[in-house]
Amino acid sequence: MAFRGCRDEDAIEMNLSSMVDIVFLLLIYFIVSASLIQDESELKVAIPVDNEIKQEQQIDSPEEVVIDIFPTGEVYWNGQPTDSAKSIDLPELKTTLYELKQAYPNQPVVIRGQRDTKHQRVVSVLNACAYAGIDQISFPSDASVFE
Repeated sequence: MAFRGCRDEDAIEMNLSSMVDIVFLLLIYFIVSASLIQDESELKVAIPVDNEIKQEQQIDSPEEVVIDIFPTGEVYWNGQPTDSAKSIDLPELKTTLYELKQAYPNQPVVIRGQRDTKHQRVVSVLNACAYAGIDQISFPSDASVFE
């Protein structure tokens, strides 16, 4: 069986002129559109100013509220012991947190626990915060919390 080979005369030619036209059109489009873009700093925008803004009086809030939880179950409020280690509901802490929320509505609370602290005790402290309505709670990620 004989195969017929392609001769040079039968070779398919690709017309590159239409592809070159498309490339030039795209190039022109991007050059024109890039020249129309303005930086934000070039835009002249006047920010409206309210002349009747009332200055809110800010109450001095405590710098940082820290609740320490120890493996023995003891809970400390800014270095002062609260509730007994066997207290599950933490009524004294709840009262203190509620009073804090009333005095300083946006005061964040930091809850620190050691590696051996039981999770149930942390949950009890979180429940006390929820009871008081405190929603700005953070846990430090520093390994040297109680050094």
